[in-house]
Amino acid sequence: MQKTIGYAAVAALTFALSPAYAAWRVDNRDSTFNFVSSKAAAPGVAAIQEVQTFKQIDGVVGDDGKLEFNVELGSVETNIPLRNERLKGMLFKVADNPTAVFTGTVDASQFKAMPLGAFANVSLNGQLTINGQSKLLSASLRVDKLASGALRVSTGVPIIVNLNDYGLQDGVTALRTMMNLNVLASSAPVTFSVVLKPEK
Repeated sequence: MQKTIGYAAVAALTFALSPAYAAWRVDNRDSTFNFVSSKAAAPGVAAIQEVQTFKQIDGVVGDDGKLEFNVELGSVETNIPLRNERLKGMLFKVADNPTAVFTGTVDASQFKAMPLGAFANVSLNGQLTINGQSKLLSASLRVDKLASGALRVSTGVPIIVNLNDYGLQDGVTALRTMMNLNVLASSAPVTFSVVLKPEK
């Protein structure tokens, strides 16, 4: 219960940031966030890769360049309702760990000064927290300044996230056993295209 309350407090703090302090905020409607799962039914059988999606993301970049990006793990969409429920309950355990949170710092003045239609390649180092455990994470990103003044931030190369780093290996094993699979990868390449709209 305490863990749930703790995560709720973090989410509430993020969403409560005043527009006076936020330079850009994620527009979930124009954003996508995907990961690729890999599984094999039997030894010697070629692995099958499938693209999965998280439907609900949020976050802000502050005037000071501090960013916080949130993925609601319960919004996972695999296009198979039963598999959605298994991932939420057995793997991500969303009742106790509803959100994956990435934090870092960027040069906000660089993006404010970019002309409309320009782009920049950015290397970002930050910290990803899932299941109460945090790991350093690096990302190669492309930032486009749209005609509206919004920023589109997309992965230049996929980001590999290993669930074992976040104490979720038991969930991977449980899913592999239930699905009678020989292999169910615990790591997955993650890609996204996120639109950040300027706060008025």
